[in-house]
Amino acid sequence: MKKAFILLFSVCTLQQAVAQIYTYPGLGKQFSTSYSTGTARMQALGGASSALGADLSALTGNPAGLGFYTRSEVNISLAHTGIQTKSSYLAKTDEASESQIQMPTLGMVISSNNLGGGEWHGSFGFGYSRQAIFIQPIQISGTNNRSSLLDNFIEKANDKGATGATLDDEYDSYSGTASSAEALAYQTYLINPNSVTGGAPFERFQPLLPTNQYGTASNSGALTSWDFAYGATYRDQFYLGAALHFSKISSSSSTTWEDEFVGAKNVAGFQYAETLLTNGSGIALSLGGIYKVNPSLRLSLAFRSPTYYDQMNETYDARLFPNVIGIPAIGSTGNPITITKVNPMRLTTNEFTYQFLSPMKVSGGFALFFSKKGFLTADLEYVGYGGMKVYSAELGGGANQAFQTKYNGQIARNFEGALNIKVGSEVRISPSLSVRGGAALFGGGYAASYDTIDRNALQFSGGIGYRKSNFYLDLTAIQRTQKDAYTPYTLKNAADFSSATLDITTTQFMLGGGIYF
Repeated sequence: MKKAFILLFSVCTLQQAVAQIYTYPGLGKQFSTSYSTGTARMQALGGASSALGADLSALTGNPAGLGFYTRSEVNISLAHTGIQTKSSYLAKTDEASESQIQMPTLGMVISSNNLGGGEWHGSFGFGYSRQAIFIQPIQISGTNNRSSLLDNFIEKANDKGATGATLDDEYDSYSGTASSAEALAYQTYLINPNSVTGGAPFERFQPLLPTNQYGTASNSGALTSWDFAYGATYRDQFYLGAALHFSKISSSSSTTWEDEFVGAKNVAGFQYAETLLTNGSGIALSLGGIYKVNPSLRLSLAFRSPTYYDQMNETYDARLFPNVIGIPAIGSTGNPITITKVNPMRLTTNEFTYQFLSPMKVSGGFALFFSKKGFLTADLEYVGYGGMKVYSAELGGGANQAFQTKYNGQIARNFEGALNIKVGSEVRISPSLSVRGGAALFGGGYAASYDTIDRNALQFSGGIGYRKSNFYLDLTAIQRTQKDAYTPYTLKNAADFSSATLDITTTQFMLGGGIYF
């Protein structure tokens, strides 16, 4: 089966590393959000790097910074990232954590000191970078006295006017799979058609029982980029640069939801598990400039185009595991029987391809130097999340137009431009040793009408650097906090379902180094 589909678990996005199955607008937000990136030195400065130059971060930030190089360099960095999520759902608090080791930067800059008779000189750089990592563990639990995930399946069956017969048609006995979640629930005896109509309104056994609910979510993968850039300077005062970015998205998202019915006589509960795999490649262009007002002050401006992902390939799977006590039924002989065992069942695997356009970014900043004692730098960055777009050439014609109208309309309503503010400072305490500190505020990017959650992320960072004539080492620590929400399922009556509030803490330690030649 190939078709566009609405994923079951739609929720607020967690940006860097969201562990949840999304709708397409949520996926777009996840794949478009990054925080401070670049080398260990620049991340210690809160990511405020656009006006500094002479650092490998210029490959992904402001390529004009390559014009400050007067010799060549090779750089590599390693990082350990840990994420802890504290959730509150139905007055119950849970925690989940996960960690990962990755390589944020790897690259080389080749400098040419003399172009155009000595008035111009520039540098070419290329490298690999991780712009975002998609890890975000979530664990929630609580006792729900109003609803179950089965009520979501029931509403879907009612809304499309299903009957027992039509849900049977959605089941493939040869492969043992069903084409919808409501058909899965029907085939496993978890929901039943009305005895009079043979269809809507569908029902479930003992709907008023207290329900113990348990949910987990995990995610893995990253947004990575191969970057190629050139930056040059005219008389060491005007700096210009351009870069091409070849991005790759690789994401695996899994969720598990379990309902346990307290005091049940027919159905003890069930577990529903979903997996979404997404892979795609894109291309973007960035341009930048830096003006050295005087030896103490530099001003910068940079633009990064939207990244165009020509082919986002996704594979979606789901499985339903029923836990029955005794289901009343009529046997093949016409006599009443009780079914005590029902096998798990899965959805037909759904493969789909779509196109995605990420938001543009515009940034400006300054760097103020205090002789050789250190500097203060700051960046202001605008990210146009409301300009994200999705469409699907695979659907074609009117189906593609309907796909765009629905999801791009949601993007326009739910997202808006966000401002990221980054500030950092470095102080030299000896010719070889420096200490650094930084802070950043990353805008959530959600429209004010979406909900009342403040999704701005606050980050603090610090580090030390050791530099000699032919090599350097940098050590950085970063902590970022933010809030979000997780909605396992929705119902037409908002009072019948609940969301979990999330407090997310990300801690990262980076070690970077390089050699000059």
